Amino acid sequence: MVSSNALLFLLLLALFIVLTHNSSLDDNDHSNDQPNGFFLPFESNLYVGITIGTPTRTFNLKLDSSTHLTCLDNDEDHQCSLSDKSSNTFSTISCNNTSLCPHVSTNNSTNHFNATTTKTTSLSLLCTPSDFCRYEASPSSSGYLVSDTLQLTSSITDQENSLSIVRGFVFGCGTSNNASPEEDGGGVDGRVSLTTHRFSLLSQLRLTRFSHCLWPSTSGSRNYIRLGSAAAYGGDMMLVPMLNTTGTEAYSYHVALFGISLGQQRMRSNESSGLAIDIGAYYTSLEPSLYEDVKEELMTQIGPTVAYEVNELMCFTTEVGLEIESLPKLTLHFQGFDYTISNKGLYLRDSSSSLCTALVRSSMKDEERINVLGASALVDHAVGYDTSERMLAFQQRDCLADFVDGT
Repeated sequence: MVSSNALLFLLLLALFIVLTHNSSLDDNDHSNDQPNGFFLPFESNLYVGITIGTPTRTFNLKLDSSTHLTCLDNDEDHQCSLSDKSSNTFSTISCNNTSLCPHVSTNNSTNHFNATTTKTTSLSLLCTPSDFCRYEASPSSSGYLVSDTLQLTSSITDQENSLSIVRGFVFGCGTSNNASPEEDGGGVDGRVSLTTHRFSLLSQLRLTRFSHCLWPSTSGSRNYIRLGSAAAYGGDMMLVPMLNTTGTEAYSYHVALFGISLGQQRMRSNESSGLAIDIGAYYTSLEPSLYEDVKEELMTQIGPTVAYEVNELMCFTTEVGLEIESLPKLTLHFQGFDYTISNKGLYLRDSSSSLCTALVRSSMKDEERINVLGASALVDHAVGYDTSERMLAFQQRDCLADFVDGT
């Protein structure tokens, strides 16, 4: 016969197991249905359909390699897009949950919310006086840390679907969003994190690899990101080590840039700098001095031109009928690998006698300015990410043809 003390111990043990298996961030949680390989479709303006809640609601979230927390924007009433009234699996995260909203006994700071703050790179968690865990994802979003059930549909064709479910998925419910509709591409309900942070989509799916192979938006609206074992990686792809960045960097994927060439003319060959890879940024950002070097060299190589800017893009007058494929190619020099941007992603036709490049000046503060390789510069390249080995893999491909062939 089991004694009352032993029975009480077993009940407490069972309660402890239930409580510690309540979040997808628990490494021992096997309650989530997650396939090893996954194809996640996204549209040409770089957003995916994410289903959250019970009953479910689908949100269009922009892919983002610089935001450490998946966030839903505030709705028209300036309230959280989900609440316990609309989903019976929704819950707010309390400051008492120190594994998700950690207290820091030293180096704490207070802000205008009169809240205790702990900061991890570009994500700040704040314990409010009302005991809610608040976040600030600089510079675009702030709100409350919450959790709910997440569903992802893996799809290559309409007939081939599989479902991945993450219970207790942690994300941000926005109450303030500073990004303009133009920045988000319109029709977007927030952002989905592809960083290495513990709150990112990848971390909560427990995946260490993903890849993408982008084709030009003129070739079709729907594209795919490959997660887990479905990711393109290795083989005859060129491997480039990631930089081990520390401090306040928002971006997770940096490589060393050892120079840049336009056509046969090489620039910046005697110095190295960092380059971030961000599928969530459409244009490529260059430090102002490097931007001016490329602009001057481009004007020299394409002949007599008049340079101007349209929405911060570098633009030029050209001869009527000048073919984009005949224009100089821009090559980035990585460690052991030269990455040549496809002209289909580098040049944009503005009119029959003018064109623009998908290049903008870095707008960050002087001490934070960094070169960022955006989605347009990733066209027709397979790019693989291994977050555990801290490696990136590159290979030039006809991405649309590869996908049609089923590779």
